[in-house]
Amino acid sequence: MRPSRLVIGSVLVGSVAWTTPATAQRSTNPATTKLVAIDGRPVRVQASGLERRKPGQPVVIFEAGAASTLDSWRSVLPQVAATAPVVAYDRAGLGQSAWDSVTPTPRHVSARLRKLLREIGAEPPYVLVGHSWGASLMRYFAGYHPREIAGVVYVDPGPIITQSVADEIAPFDAIGAGRAGYDAFWASFAAIFERSSPGVRAEFAVFRGLMDRDVAQRDLPPAPDVPVVMLLAAKSFGSPSGLPYDANAHFQADLRHRVKKLQEWALTVSNGTVVVSNQTTHAIPRDEPALIVWAVQRVLSAVPNRP
Repeated sequence: MRPSRLVIGSVLVGSVAWTTPATAQRSTNPATTKLVAIDGRPVRVQASGLERRKPGQPVVIFEAGAASTLDSWRSVLPQVAATAPVVAYDRAGLGQSAWDSVTPTPRHVSARLRKLLREIGAEPPYVLVGHSWGASLMRYFAGYHPREIAGVVYVDPGPIITQSVADEIAPFDAIGAGRAGYDAFWASFAAIFERSSPGVRAEFAVFRGLMDRDVAQRDLPPAPDVPVVMLLAAKSFGSPSGLPYDANAHFQADLRHRVKKLQEWALTVSNGTVVVSNQTTHAIPRDEPALIVWAVQRVLSAVPNRP
């Protein structure tokens, strides 16, 4: 299937030539990277275009995936900054931001991000862009501060914080691996994260802990009804070795499951778009940055004019 256009409320699968306006190809606004003190700890933040922001214009906020830094957006930020103010940062204990020794729950991460935005003069409204675990964090931020959000771009979110533990295990059940396969999968990642920094280990513990809880116990407020684009990767990223099941069979089962569940997530809003790309792995910011730029522009174009 090679769609010729994108339709709100649809799921699109295939190889698509992603293009952005000529003005969005490269920013002429120099990006400023600096350390900002939040609760007495330095946080690295990169911002561009805030000083030229128009009244009511949304600021595009980027949240990287687990164990990742603002550098993961290096191919995306200059293009988006050509048409909108942008902010990216390193969470506590990642990159050049100091570890604050506080459990990085979504509420704590959201509170620190909000303080950072106020400190650098980036007042709402915001368009949120999150990748992987960062997408889950942006879903929380949107729920905590719905009046400040103009739109959201979810970049291959994981884990799916709106689904039950049974839903998490469902792709493993589909290939006959069951709960044992699910536990082995996460144990392989736990072994990797055990060798990481305190901040990275703490993040892993938080999202694994969330997924072991009932959905009602995850402190997840309702999402605001704002324009949303959901980007899903359909190309295998590779799995840890030594797993007690066929990794490719699991990937295919998991992909079908994720498309269904994340489609439901995105289309709970009145202006939602879901795109499934078989040209990118989970590392969409690296593999297909133009797709993210397109998604941001789509959300920005759907944001109502504000005074």
